[in-house]
Amino acid sequence: MIKDQDPQTIERLTHLTLLLVIHAPKHVPLEDLTQALNSDVDTVRHDLNWVSDFLAHYDLVVDPTVDQAVAVYGQENNLFRATIDLLKSFSKSGELVTTFPVGDAKLEDQLKTQVAALVKTTPLDITAQQSIYDYLWTVAMRYRYGRVKRLGLAELFTPGQLALISNEKVIHPWSQKTIEILEDDLPSNEDLPLVEAYLLTLRVWLYAN
Repeated sequence: MIKDQDPQTIERLTHLTLLLVIHAPKHVPLEDLTQALNSDVDTVRHDLNWVSDFLAHYDLVVDPTVDQAVAVYGQENNLFRATIDLLKSFSKSGELVTTFPVGDAKLEDQLKTQVAALVKTTPLDITAQQSIYDYLWTVAMRYRYGRVKRLGLAELFTPGQLALISNEKVIHPWSQKTIEILEDDLPSNEDLPLVEAYLLTLRVWLYAN
């Protein structure tokens, strides 16, 4: 979590870091960053020093060596952890926070609808709902803007584990539907791998039990 800064700086640093991690490992032009942050190149370059130190805690590396562009490199799990931790900084007690510095109104509506549908069949407190929302937002943004490297089903789960997850008669169909919704907004030549529905079901099950 970003702290020990004034509110305006915290907002800018959080926004910058989110932009870089969701695009990873793609390079983001400095011009795009300055426009998104409504800032100048010198400020962004200065902020990158802080971002580099922050992401080092997640074993992520900031690469500013390409002319006028910046990228972040690291393992997918660490990119997810960093993103979700950043989103946690927006959490409010007793309230589902659905808007972040990198905004997408359509995605926000879709995720709110899916979380609401889940809660109708699977009781979850607001903290669990927020965690699931943040995770889904991260999945959507990583696949939309970055290049995601996930292990396959056979590498993550045994056949027995896959069968157990598939037998979740309420949660797993919801997960499959949710992943389909996110996939529909990807370019026509891209899709979400099957493993994402299983990972989502497992995550929701852990919060529900």
